[in-house]
Amino acid sequence: MDDAVIDGETIRHLREARGLTMVDLARAAGIDHAVISRLERGLQRDLTVSALIGLARALGVAVDTLLAVSPEVRRGSGALIGELGAAVAALEELTERQQRYAAALLRAYQAALHDDTMDRREDEARDA
Repeated sequence: MDDAVIDGETIRHLREARGLTMVDLARAAGIDHAVISRLERGLQRDLTVSALIGLARALGVAVDTLLAVSPEVRRGSGALIGELGAAVAALEELTERQQRYAAALLRAYQAALHDDTMDRREDEARDA
């Protein structure tokens, strides 16, 4: 994860709010409890995608809740982050059906971006 890292403080806060021990959370997420400890202490800032998804599910939150934007990205995109925050806030005024459509559009857009990135990497590898 180049642009986002795991937010260990958020993990600890969510775990404690749910009354879970590190061992309980690790077991529910399918990862070693030492990983939880390292994340919460800031000694580890990344996870495999499957571990991140397991952790989010075990805590009952969306994956992005566990991510923190890196300082480098934040410094370079303060205006963009504010713009995105305003756009997300505006979604609250939509009906549930409209929100579902917006979410589906964003997922499709993310998938297209991912596919484009993978195609570009394959092209670069082929040209190298």
